[in-house]
Amino acid sequence: MGSKVNASLVSVRAGLALIGSELSVRRDVCVFVRDGFVESIEGYGSCSEDSFGGPSLALLPQPGNAHVHSADHAFPEYGITMGLRDLVAPPHGLKHRLLETTPGEELVRAIGEFYRFSWRMGLGVLIDFREGGGLGCMLARKARELLPGGLRVVILGRPGPMWPEGCEGLGVSSPLDYDVELLRELSLKYKPAMAHVAEDPEARVAGDLERALDAGLDAIVHGTHLSGSDLDVLRERGVTLIMCPRSNMWHSIGVPPVAEALRRGVTLAFGSDNASWQIPDVWAEAQTALLIARAQGLKEEWVAARLLEALMVTPYKLAGMRPSVIDEGGVAKMIVVNLEETGVLRARNYYYAIIKRVGPWNTIARIDGNTLHQLTS
Repeated sequence: MGSKVNASLVSVRAGLALIGSELSVRRDVCVFVRDGFVESIEGYGSCSEDSFGGPSLALLPQPGNAHVHSADHAFPEYGITMGLRDLVAPPHGLKHRLLETTPGEELVRAIGEFYRFSWRMGLGVLIDFREGGGLGCMLARKARELLPGGLRVVILGRPGPMWPEGCEGLGVSSPLDYDVELLRELSLKYKPAMAHVAEDPEARVAGDLERALDAGLDAIVHGTHLSGSDLDVLRERGVTLIMCPRSNMWHSIGVPPVAEALRRGVTLAFGSDNASWQIPDVWAEAQTALLIARAQGLKEEWVAARLLEALMVTPYKLAGMRPSVIDEGGVAKMIVVNLEETGVLRARNYYYAIIKRVGPWNTIARIDGNTLHQLTS
């Protein structure tokens, strides 16, 4: 996991930082962390020479992954030639047959490995859709116990064996699998409440969005086949859209309406979806979404800033947490990124540069409270 430093006072200097809930760009800073909280944000020269960091580094909020299926990490790259429904549709999709026949201890090991991978990538929050009712949630809880500090894993479950034991919210495959009255009851009782919606055209035609809205879900996942008027309804109802563009393209079901969602002011987040086909790299999701938005004709200056908000702010709100923004008085939760040779510090638009030129590959440390973890390569 790399080395770590525990101290009541930690000072970190950086050539660039994203500050506050607005993710405002600030150059040449020294951030003082005392007893796990950001005590002050000052000029670069305020740091002593032995402080951690340097002029080619950036301090950024820890990103969040708003939608994963962690147990799929037990069987990577399966079903390469199969279509989405044959792969993952409950109860008889290949994925569900594999989950049922894989020993619980093997699933715990795979989930734990996936969580540690996510921690190593610098994530601050991860929302996990667990199959298998309360039993599936309990397996994830066992895996979570072995994590280093800093990554908050929120375990969403669905009705099944031992439900709702161990589950911290509701994450159902499709609203169409439930009577709307039952789904509304579950959504009111278990928060956050989410479901896959409009992932393929058949589900959208069948009315999955309407059922999700009637049930009062907090967020929907995918939305690949939502229309402009559908997106307007999401904005009006305050329902978050969690996009998983790499997963959508892998399964050849289309690309999400990124440009229209941004134009219409929908609140967005990103998820890496099934661990069998995607590693938990939400930076890659944001980069892919940026490319899709441009291909869909949206090339405005503000686009990258909105996508960074989807990456660094919205996932925490979905989890019922304070976003891990870098602000005086706030809990210290940030990542340190090496910008050397990336060109970010010379960029004309820092937000575009950060999305396109930052990722797990140049994240060198994470700060969780009063602990600075130096991450191995």
